[in-house]
Amino acid sequence: IKLKLYMKRIEVIIPYSSLSLAINMLDSLGLHSTHYETKGKGRASTFAVEYDRGTGTIMEEYSTNVSISTVVADSMVDTVIQSILNIGEIEGKIFVYDVQDAIDMKSKRHGESAL
Repeated sequence: IKLKLYMKRIEVIIPYSSLSLAINMLDSLGLHSTHYETKGKGRASTFAVEYDRGTGTIMEEYSTNVSISTVVADSMVDTVIQSILNIGEIEGKIFVYDVQDAIDMKSKRHGESAL
C-alpha cells in the first residue's frame, strides 16, 4: 500500500498591527505566504471611528484583521504553529487544513516540490 503524503494549509487571522511580525517569522522559515485584509465579527473589540470632520464618532461594526495563508509539508506544521505562537502576545486564530496536491503551473511539478 502506497501512502500519500499530504501538505497542510495554515491560515492565521491576526490584527493588522501584527502583520510584519508574522510575515518576518514565515520568511525566517523560508516559507512563502499570501495575506489579505479581512473584516469580521468576533470576540475582539471594535474601535470608535470619527466622521464628519471629527465632529461625530461611531463604533466600527466589524473588526479589521489580516489573514495570512501558507502551504507547508506535513512535517513542518508543528514548527510553523509553534513559531507563530512564539511571536508574542497577539490575538488571533490559527486554522490548519489538509491539501491533497499543489501544482506549479509553469514547471508542472506536483506536491511538495511545487511549493
